[in-house]
Amino acid sequence: MKSAPTASMKTISTHTSWLYSLLFICSLLFSADGLAQRGKQDDEEKPKKPLISQEEYNKLLMWLVDEKYENILYKCIRYTEDEKTKKLPLPYIYMAQAYLGIHISDDHELRQQFEADKNKALKNSLKYASKYRKKDKEMEHYSEFTEYFDELWAQTKNAAETEMDNEKYTKAKSYYKYLGTIDPEDPGAQLMLAAVYQQLKSRKEAEVTYEKARNLLIEFGGKGLREVQTELLHFAIIYNVELLANINRTAALDWLALGQDLFRGEPEFEAVRRSIGG
Repeated sequence: MKSAPTASMKTISTHTSWLYSLLFICSLLFSADGLAQRGKQDDEEKPKKPLISQEEYNKLLMWLVDEKYENILYKCIRYTEDEKTKKLPLPYIYMAQAYLGIHISDDHELRQQFEADKNKALKNSLKYASKYRKKDKEMEHYSEFTEYFDELWAQTKNAAETEMDNEKYTKAKSYYKYLGTIDPEDPGAQLMLAAVYQQLKSRKEAEVTYEKARNLLIEFGGKGLREVQTELLHFAIIYNVELLANINRTAALDWLALGQDLFRGEPEFEAVRRSIGG
């Protein structure tokens, strides 16, 4: 387990990286907006006015960079409740980012207001990221927010592991279900969800979810996963091998075999493999 200072430094570094990426996107958006405006002057026909202007999106982005999270929430909740704009995906992802910003903020009053220490801001970030994902079915905008999703995965992984350690499996389940909704092709999230069902003695759900995770690993072999997703998969395989070793050794060995190509030689993986004679 990482020491508190190391974990804190990593969070600050990731947060900084996230904000720098937002600043870069800002510059692109402003450039694109300027080009679009110049292009419009040459068009004989005016394009249909967007439901939310690029200027409004730029404002949301700048608020995010400036950590004015409450402004984003106030503005975007109106978009999500308005009949004309509630089907647009971007207001949901901006709300999700605002809540995550609150979760990792060092502003004591802000954290207290949104009960960040109870992970309520994190849960709201997951909720709105999930809503965004349902609106953006073709993942048209997903790649624009990978820095955010990496931070979301890292924070959620930590929160879920704490619940697993405390045997609060129902609480852990909600975290893994959200990750599986946001990215249905994340094998680590599915595998940990299966483990939760196993711990809750929900055998049918465990069996179905284990099969889903297994199929994802067989089909993709862990390719295309972001680093934080690979870390989750590493944790998930080790957790499940240890969990299943005395319940279904054949299944435990199967998960070891599925993880071999990705984690062969990794000390913790090899230690678990030796411990069950795999």
